[in-house]
Amino acid sequence: MMEHQDLKEVDISIYHTAKQGNWCSGDAFYTVRTDSYVLCAVADGLGSGEGAMDASEAAMSVIKSAHDLDTETLMDRCNRVLGGTRGVVITILKFDFRSGIIEYTNVGNISCTFYKPSGEMYRPVPTRGYLSGKKNKYRTQQIPYEKDTIFLVYSDGLIFDPLYHSIFHKFETPRKMIDRLVDLMVDSNDDTTILVGKVNR
Repeated sequence: MMEHQDLKEVDISIYHTAKQGNWCSGDAFYTVRTDSYVLCAVADGLGSGEGAMDASEAAMSVIKSAHDLDTETLMDRCNRVLGGTRGVVITILKFDFRSGIIEYTNVGNISCTFYKPSGEMYRPVPTRGYLSGKKNKYRTQQIPYEKDTIFLVYSDGLIFDPLYHSIFHKFETPRKMIDRLVDLMVDSNDDTTILVGKVNR
């Protein structure tokens, strides 16, 4: 499945597919825009199939109902509902229009890379582990952004080749970048979610 979203301040394209042979994906994603911010989240339920889907969808349900909260509080609320599930790894990004700051909170191997208009690349440091209802520590980073900043968020179904970095530059749209990436990527036989976004203003 490919989806393209124009959220005014941010354009986003998403590629989302299940592991071959499965009717459902253990990955889940959510995006939302308000007058103050854009929020994006990607979660990967541990394993695959229905159990993984149930865990990742539980996390997204929390975020959908309370996305006005800061990302660290959202992460804690997700953790609370995941007891008794397989658990998830998850990344949440929140672009605050007034401050020009991205709140980044992560647990586990949902990868994230930012490409600045200058050509500089930045990868925030992820937090090891996963959410499953047990007490956890979260690291939130405050990352400045500007017009034409590009961001890439993806689950471990994408086997990232460093050569892919050349795809992401300010003169391309998220739609074209994700089309190019999907054309080049190697089949990992895993649930895969890729989110490519670009800041417009």
